[in-house]
Amino acid sequence: MVSILKRVLGWVLLVVAIFMVFAGLAAVPLISDVWEHRRVCGENYESIEAALTPSDLLEAAPAGAVPDEERDRDCTDTDDHHATISRFYHFSRQNGSREDIDSFYRDLALRNGWKLSPGEGPTGEVRCVAKESEGAEINFEVSFGSEPEDTSSEDTSYIVRASTWPC
Repeated sequence: MVSILKRVLGWVLLVVAIFMVFAGLAAVPLISDVWEHRRVCGENYESIEAALTPSDLLEAAPAGAVPDEERDRDCTDTDDHHATISRFYHFSRQNGSREDIDSFYRDLALRNGWKLSPGEGPTGEVRCVAKESEGAEINFEVSFGSEPEDTSSEDTSYIVRASTWPC
């Protein structure tokens, strides 16, 4: 009886071991993809940070603009590994307009080696500026939330974003 139990236990352990080997082999591509995504995203973050040196466009703000939070990092595109570093700001309209904000960032970027991007927005405005950094093209843009329904509102929010996403 003991010999039969040993034999059954041996077969069960062999089946479990084979299952574990095949499960491990099946997980290798997934683990490899996750590893590559983290590595490439890390490289893209470094390229973005290098492009923002010496004048950090995400930290600069026109008079009256107040940051809402710390920088946000995002690299959720698992196919192309596009990375983005962004920052939100709150701005009192009594200190200027959206055009003033756009102009502030565009002028600062152009003075620091960024170039106007060939892509344009729907009304002909330049949507972003670009800079080559560590072999990657980094794009910088300013985006505003939708117009508030209450036009008497004195405040607006906007986001500044440096990214490997194309304009």
